[in-house]
Amino acid sequence: MVSSFDTPDIPLIDFGPFLNGSAGDRTRVAVSIDAAFKCHGFIYLSNHGIDQRKVDECFGWSKRFFGLTELEKKNMQPSQSRSHYRGYSGVGNEKVREHICTKEGFGYGNPEDKLQPNIWPPEEFLPGFRAFMEDFFGECTKLAHQLLNSLSLVLDLSSSDTLTESHARSVFNMDLLHYPGVPTQLLHAGTLARLPAHSDLGTLTLLFQDDIGGLEIADLSSANTENSAEFEKDGSFRPVRPLPGTVIVNVGYLLMRWSNGRWRNTIHRVVGPPKSIPVREVPDNPKPTRSDVGSLEDTTPERYSIPFSIVPDPETMIEALPGCWSEDVPRRWKPIIAGDYLRNKLEAIYA
Repeated sequence: MVSSFDTPDIPLIDFGPFLNGSAGDRTRVAVSIDAAFKCHGFIYLSNHGIDQRKVDECFGWSKRFFGLTELEKKNMQPSQSRSHYRGYSGVGNEKVREHICTKEGFGYGNPEDKLQPNIWPPEEFLPGFRAFMEDFFGECTKLAHQLLNSLSLVLDLSSSDTLTESHARSVFNMDLLHYPGVPTQLLHAGTLARLPAHSDLGTLTLLFQDDIGGLEIADLSSANTENSAEFEKDGSFRPVRPLPGTVIVNVGYLLMRWSNGRWRNTIHRVVGPPKSIPVREVPDNPKPTRSDVGSLEDTTPERYSIPFSIVPDPETMIEALPGCWSEDVPRRWKPIIAGDYLRNKLEAIYA
């Protein structure tokens, strides 16, 4: 499990010409996104149409939410049903391959989604919180559909087959995430984990991150495996440094499968911010000696991020899209139903 300290060559794509340009401009941007997703599965997107002041305000609301008392936050937890993914999730409620994630979150979605009702704090706790979050969800939804339009354009999909049609109900998910400060030595040694190596489940993820850092993506040339657990053991990762004014966009598993492997669903993780100092081994349940105290008490600062998960309508059949297969490039996977796949995966995460 190695980290490299060079920034990966994740393309920076100006989305402004797609939103406001000519037909030729739109095509050029779509082709650039296609090429980046083929090679990296990740992009930085600038001029994406969401005002940076709104992004900053969302981070402000996130800090205020996680500043509520534990009791106030726990009152916003969903019922014991593993099929309800809205509301507050405390530190340790989520796991990846049996690793407990040291983060807390607040999730919400489309207010029109009756199958996943949102759980909001009482207005007197955070006046204006719900109204802002619903508005910000709408801003991200608009961007989501524009990105889906760009991918449909590059595949030359017919009007009835566009990716936007498969996401017409916009049953998307927004999460406010808070990674509390943790002992730096334990984090870098792997005794604690913020978010272990994994790949996203849906179509695309939009990610807004603060300036702390810690997101890393797999260096695909460093290990001959696409398995997250094996890659974290044998491969190396590169930091995805925060780039002001941009949103990170990455390919989810369902889109990789939909595109017949044309677009990469790249493994990534959240660790401590990049460090160039060597890390020594720390035993499980360490009992620090006097010489250990300085390193174990050094704290990695808390981190905030805001992922927006773009997923298909639940009944959508995921099978190779036109333009992604041929006699020479056969279909790699059998069709699956998006909702069934996502439900099974989420139940495992929150088991």
